[in-house]
Amino acid sequence: MLLPRILSAIVMAVLFIYAVFVLNAANFILAMAGVVFLAGWEWARLSGVKHSFGRVLFAALIGVACFAVLTLGMQKTILFISPVLWGCALYWVVRYPALLVWQHVFSRLVFGVFVLVTTWSALVVLKQSEDFVVWVLLLMGLIWGADSGAYFAGRAFGKRKLARAVSPGKSWEGVIGGVLLTQVGILLFAFYRDVSLMDGILLSLIALVTSFVSVLGDLTESLFKRHEQLKDSSHLIPGHGGVMDRVDSLTAAAPIYVLLLIVAGWL
Repeated sequence: MLLPRILSAIVMAVLFIYAVFVLNAANFILAMAGVVFLAGWEWARLSGVKHSFGRVLFAALIGVACFAVLTLGMQKTILFISPVLWGCALYWVVRYPALLVWQHVFSRLVFGVFVLVTTWSALVVLKQSEDFVVWVLLLMGLIWGADSGAYFAGRAFGKRKLARAVSPGKSWEGVIGGVLLTQVGILLFAFYRDVSLMDGILLSLIALVTSFVSVLGDLTESLFKRHEQLKDSSHLIPGHGGVMDRVDSLTAAAPIYVLLLIVAGWL
């Protein structure tokens, strides 16, 4: 399993670099729509849709919704529902398994539509900005930093469980370690970019919120997988599970991150 995992990681890294540095706006939007389509197919599986046709139909619905948002020019506007969306997700995670609403297939599908469409919209908004490469690399750095910091800090110091019923392996110490690592990264970024003190503080706050929300994205997918008794969202990526297993943190972090950049006046 190690070789397929390594090869898949290399391919994903190459595709990411190509998408960020080579693709023009139109092709980038289409490429991200393709990723969201695959994630939509998996989300239907996580939501309890048993038949392949139903999963494809749901993925197609996601594609139509993305096209409608772009046509109507609502890619920024729709991001303002993200705090409500992830506020609901937080409530579900905290109340799991007692809360009944999220357990219904329809509820999870509706939630998935908004999650995937807002994720795609956030990436479109970033691509349309003049500093796209800077902002998208910062976003990915925050997600990877939070994940890596949480992994190592959790292994070294993890004692207090973050959400035992949803993801027993995660700890509060791990989350704090991830947040601290991202804050160090933001300090280095601010120093390199020579930003003002106020802008540096604002960036630090954006990084703080983004880091915490990225963890929530991970926990939310874990909740759905646990309910459906699934180890991975699919087996599309050899050695890595499915697309949703790779972008679960991104689905929460990207919309909130971009929304905060919009509110700050930077997008």
